Amino acid sequence: MILTTDKMAFVTDQDNSDKYIEELITEYGTNQYRIKINRTLSPPYYQLFYEWKEGKRKLNRELFSSSKLGKIVNFINENIQ
Repeated sequence: MILTTDKMAFVTDQDNSDKYIEELITEYGTNQYRIKINRTLSPPYYQLFYEWKEGKRKLNRELFSSSKLGKIVNFINENIQ
């Protein structure tokens, strides 16, 4: 899946996605963002994360969650610079 916003283009991370949980990744500037789509729920649930590395660990912080993809896209367009 490819998701485009005004500022970013997210693509499927094949290593971390499966039939029920899909993860989309992008890099914007020097930052990495991830959208996690949980298809086990009805309707699907979307979570936006900011990711960074500290040594060998990969850390993330949830920025926004919604069951509507349009709300995630609006949040990205309005709040990520």
